[in-house]
Amino acid sequence: MQAGRRTFDIFRLHRRFADERKGAVAVEFALVAFPLVFLLLACFELAMVIVLSVTLDHATDITARQIRTGIMTQSNSTAASFTQKVCDNMGWLAATCPSSLHVDVQTYDSFAQVPTTDLIKNGQFDTANFAYNIGGGTKIQLVRAYYEWPLFTPLLQAGLSTLGNKDAVISSKVVFRNEPF
Repeated sequence: MQAGRRTFDIFRLHRRFADERKGAVAVEFALVAFPLVFLLLACFELAMVIVLSVTLDHATDITARQIRTGIMTQSNSTAASFTQKVCDNMGWLAATCPSSLHVDVQTYDSFAQVPTTDLIKNGQFDTANFAYNIGGGTKIQLVRAYYEWPLFTPLLQAGLSTLGNKDAVISSKVVFRNEPF
């Protein structure tokens, strides 16, 4: 009879524990909080990448317009001055821009010659193919700007172009024909 009584007490104790609801909200929040915070941070970082992309596109387009109109030529500018002009147009990123921005300016005779590939090979920038060549009037120009952005959320690394050091590469490309100058 003793064994049967012990079994009955264990079932009753188990039922009391299962019916108890105090602290359930705290446990549920503890289970949900980490994924929720992680997703919120990932959304915030993705928004920052989108804002960076729009800012880089705008800055590259404004600076490339100076090539298109003949204000900036091979004789009165350098790759460093072009990079600085893009950085000056980056606004909120102007302070960190010179160390994170890589630019490539190429001249072509026809639009068919313009390459469609990026200058990233094996997780590194292919610096041997970066150049700064501004053509004369009516020449085809390709202006590429690459910005290195450190990612904190590993979730975004799978969806963005990244370097070997896990930094995202935000790029902007402008192709145009120079005005006759």
